[in-house]
Amino acid sequence: MWKWQAEGEATGVIVLIHSAYEEHKRYAWQIEKWRRSGFHVYMGDLPGHGTQAAADSVHREPFFEYDKTAAELLRLAAENDLPIVLAGHGLGAAIAIHALRQNRHPIAALILTSPWFELQKVPSKPTLALSGISKLTGKGKIDHGIELRHLTRRKFHDESAGAERAIKSLSSPVWWKELQSYLEQAAQIQLQDTPIMLHVGQRDLITRTAAGRTWLSKQAVNEFQFKEWPFCYHDLLQEPERDEIFKAALYFAESAAESEKIRRSQ
Repeated sequence: MWKWQAEGEATGVIVLIHSAYEEHKRYAWQIEKWRRSGFHVYMGDLPGHGTQAAADSVHREPFFEYDKTAAELLRLAAENDLPIVLAGHGLGAAIAIHALRQNRHPIAALILTSPWFELQKVPSKPTLALSGISKLTGKGKIDHGIELRHLTRRKFHDESAGAERAIKSLSSPVWWKELQSYLEQAAQIQLQDTPIMLHVGQRDLITRTAAGRTWLSKQAVNEFQFKEWPFCYHDLLQEPERDEIFKAALYFAESAAESEKIRRSQ
C-alpha cells in the first residue's frame, strides 16, 4: 500500500480501489491529478494483482482478502483526520460498496465508475464447460477474455516504460464462481447518508450499465449523481475524455469534503 502526499495543504484523502486484472500503475495519471488537486492518495495492488500477482497470473485468491485490503486502506486514510472519499472502479466499485457496509470510519463520499453488478462480457461457453470438468481435478483456468481494446478507445501505455501493458484475465473456476456471488451481494447492499457519484460509459463492453442505475435508485441517500458518458468505454479515466471526467469527480469530491468539514465543526 502506498500514500502520495497532496501538494500544499490537503483538502481531503481519496482511497482508490482498482478493478480486476489490473494494478496501481494504470492509475498513475489519476493519482497525480488527485495529488495536485489537494488530496492525499491511498492505493495498493489488490491481492493477486500487480506486485502481489501469482507466478502464473491466475487469480485464485479468496475475496475476503480484497475486503481486508479495502479496510486497511480506509484505516490508514482515517489517520489523517481529513474527509475521506472512497473511489472504486469496476470490480473495485463492488469492493468499495462491500467496504462501506463494514466500515468503521466516516466516509464523505463514494465515487463509482463502471461498477460491476452484472457482467455482459463473460467467458465463452466452451471455456465455462471446461471449467466445470476442471473442478473434478482441482485444476484448470477460466479466461475472461478481456483485452485492452475492450476497455478504452485510447491505447494505454505504461507511462514509465513506454510499452503497452497486456490484460491477463485468467482465474480459477472457484474464483470465477465466488466473483458471481460477490457481485450479487454488492447489488443488494443499501447505503445510507453517503453522497454517491456513479458514472458509466455509454459503450461499456464489460458490465451492464443499467444495473448501476438500478442499484443507485435503491439507495437511501440525500445526494447522488449519475451520468452516462457518450461514446465512452469501460475505463472512463483512460478515455480521451478523461480530463473532463476527472473534473466532474474532483468537483464532487471537493464539495463532499467541504460538507464533511462543516459537519465536523458544528
